[in-house]
This record gives sequence, C-alpha cells and structure tokens, in this order.
Amino acid sequence: MADRSRISALRGTFDRMLVHDIKNMSFRLRLLLSNLDEHWDDPEFRKTVRDLLATSVERLENIVGRFVANENALMIKVELDVNGLLRQVVERPPRRGSRGAPVPPVTLALGSVPRIWGDSYYLGDAFGSLLENALEAAAPEGRVVVRSFARGAGQRPRAVIEFIDNGAGMSAEFLRDRLFRPFETTKPHGVGLGLATASQIVRFHRGTIRILSQPGGGTLVRLSLPGVAESA
Repeated sequence: MADRSRISALRGTFDRMLVHDIKNMSFRLRLLLSNLDEHWDDPEFRKTVRDLLATSVERLENIVGRFVANENALMIKVELDVNGLLRQVVERPPRRGSRGAPVPPVTLALGSVPRIWGDSYYLGDAFGSLLENALEAAAPEGRVVVRSFARGAGQRPRAVIEFIDNGAGMSAEFLRDRLFRPFETTKPHGVGLGLATASQIVRFHRGTIRILSQPGGGTLVRLSLPGVAESA
C-alpha cells in the first residue's frame, strides 16, 4: 500500500510537471507568433525563434520518452554531480522575458559539494523552474546568482543550492499562506506550478527547501539535499 501511495504521489508530481511545461511552452510560442511579422527581419529574433523551437521540441520528446520508458517506475536515482547539473540548467538556450525583454545574466558561484543520489530529470526540472522564477522576478537590468556549497561532513554531508534574485520579493502573507500551493503565483503570466512542483521533487529526494523574501528585497531559495557519505 505504501509503495502504491508513493507511486501515485510521484505520478501526481509528474503530471504537474507536464502541465507546467506545456503551459510555459504554449505561452512562449504564442508570444513568438505575436511578434513574428514585426521582427522577422531581425537576425537576432530569428535566432531566438530557432532556439525556442529547438528547446520546445527537445522538451516534448523528453516528456514522451519519459512516459514510454518509465510508465510505472517514475524516479530513477543515480549518483549525481550537483554542480554539473546546475551548469546544464544555466547553459540552456537563453529565453526572453514575458514582454520580449532580455533576461538578466546569471552568475554561477559553485563550491565544492558532495555528490547526491538523485533523478537528473526531476532535479533538472526543479532547478530549471527555480532558475526561471528568479529570472522572471529580477528586472531586465537585475541580477540572478546560483551558488552551491557543502554543509556537514563524513556520514552526513549535504549539498546546499541557492537561487538568488534582486526582484520585487514576496509579502509575508504570500510566503505564509500561498507560496507552495499549485496555481498560486505573483507573476501576471505565471501558472503557479513551478515552485510547488520543485518543492515536491526536493522532498522526494529527502531534501528541504526554504524561501527567504521580502517586498523590495529580492528572494533567496535554498535547497539542502543529503549527500553521498564519504565512505560510500
């Protein structure tokens, strides 16, 4: 019964990931179509179109492949290099903001962290959602920092990952009552699934997530994941 309940919870998380991905792809493609005629002569715009289409196709193929290959066993944990996965997420093709503005640059500050047992697909989605939230929260001239460091040692090491933006921040009421609820968002074009789903994925990896934010003071999202013990 416990295994069945766990599989059901994982399936629910995967379904929310699917809805989140499709909503985001739909919004970006609709935005692209609305600007197609006006900006098609701009080489930079055409490059953005190619990047967006390539990313959307790759994402859809990954979703379909995941369903076909792992219909029941949804989470496959292997020993992961956290910093390597973070680099992959940050180095994905750049996106434009919700109003066509360039997204702010991302600063990587990666320290020495233990390897973890995790599913790269799920964690990659969680990291990507948190990075996307930070990029959208920061103004175009703002900044986003992704950093990692270690806590603990020996038999209980932990990998800590932080996503930091200098955006508008969130109120104490939103943090307390609405933050991790699906379909709750402070973004005008958001779908409110990214943080809720990322939180669930972190919990499935026996990790914790903490949000520090205040209006006008930006936001810090801190993940703490159990590392592989040194003697393992």
